Amino acid sequence: MVAGKTFGERFFPQVVLVYLMAFLLLTGTASAQVEQWTESGYNFKGVQKLLVYDLDISAVKLESDIAEKNFINDYWEQAKKQKIAILTEQRVANQISLLEFKDIDRLRQTNPAAAEEMWKTNLPKVVDAYAKMQYLKYEYTSRVVPAHTEWRTRYIRHTYYDRDGRKHEERIPEQYPEFVPEKTIWTLHQQIRFDVYDAKTDQCIYSRNEVRSDDYAGDGRDIFVKIVRNSFKDFVKKCQK
Repeated sequence: MVAGKTFGERFFPQVVLVYLMAFLLLTGTASAQVEQWTESGYNFKGVQKLLVYDLDISAVKLESDIAEKNFINDYWEQAKKQKIAILTEQRVANQISLLEFKDIDRLRQTNPAAAEEMWKTNLPKVVDAYAKMQYLKYEYTSRVVPAHTEWRTRYIRHTYYDRDGRKHEERIPEQYPEFVPEKTIWTLHQQIRFDVYDAKTDQCIYSRNEVRSDDYAGDGRDIFVKIVRNSFKDFVKKCQK
């Protein structure tokens, strides 16, 4: 004879389901979407020196100038950690000036067209490719979880004796209602676009776009750092294969 399930065994799966639904409703969610494109046939192994331009934040409005400086510092910290030679725009300008025995920064003030031609001619002599990153979205939205009642569980100890007089104890779950007040959940949406161009042809050879939405994200710096790090890392991996 097969023994039937105890009350606790029958009731426990329902309790788990109730808790899971409440957890998903109140603890928040996170989502990420990543798109990548690579120029087929391009020799990524030939990219050993990479010019990285300043982070373009013109499309977003951060909370303060201090927040802006922190995000920019995070950007450069991640860029310079990569296992590839990273050059800033100013460093490249200095090397081009040495090649031409002419100060390109000063030339930009007096003859911008000549400075641009000098830059294009000499850039491939200094780096193999150049990268631009755009911070395209930094936006909070909110949703309201209405006040509601949730069923909680407590366990009642039940003692009984079988027909042979043996004592048994069983913990039986019991549900009780608990009021949960209205709650506002804030979600931070971030989007970062990363493009790399060949220094000789100015043609795009790699693009990456990541969109993330995270609840309880604070100022979003941790998530921003993760996106920036992965953007550079994914590209550098292609250069090392």
